[in-house]
Amino acid sequence: MWIAALALMTSAPAGGQADAPALAPGTVTVEAAADDATPAAIRSVFADAVEQALLDARFTALPGQARGRYIARISVTRAERGAVASNGAEQGSRSSVGNWGGAFGVTLPSDKRQLRGLIVTQLTVELVARADMQPVWRGSALTAQAEGTKADAPAALAAKLAPAIIRAFPTRLAEPVSVP
Repeated sequence: MWIAALALMTSAPAGGQADAPALAPGTVTVEAAADDATPAAIRSVFADAVEQALLDARFTALPGQARGRYIARISVTRAERGAVASNGAEQGSRSSVGNWGGAFGVTLPSDKRQLRGLIVTQLTVELVARADMQPVWRGSALTAQAEGTKADAPAALAAKLAPAIIRAFPTRLAEPVSVP
């Protein structure tokens, strides 16, 4: 009797549910999601950053026309969420020389503050198995930056958000990762 009970315990997984198959890195192509309205130049910056993050996570990136194991579909959304005070643009020193002499001007630092829009940028990456076109993993990261600053440039945003998402692979994220 105890042998039958032992056999039953070892054959049934804990919790009575079968474990999902483990996700492993493989070949991948990066493409924009069908509903992504991001301009092509910005989408390209984010696609390059996602591809680099996938390479760092032991994936093998293939060109868009290739047939990899996975398709990494990316989408970028940006939304204004109010305003924030940020430092104004400072002018540096300037000089000029002409026929009658020269001039030199120095701009002293000021604590001039400007109100700028607070832009929330969210990057979502969905890995789809090419074999059956079913999503196998999804991750998302977001950040809030003052509009028009260096931190709000597409390259800076992509460099922060893409690694934050892929670092979580293969853990399934219920909510977006918040990136400062």
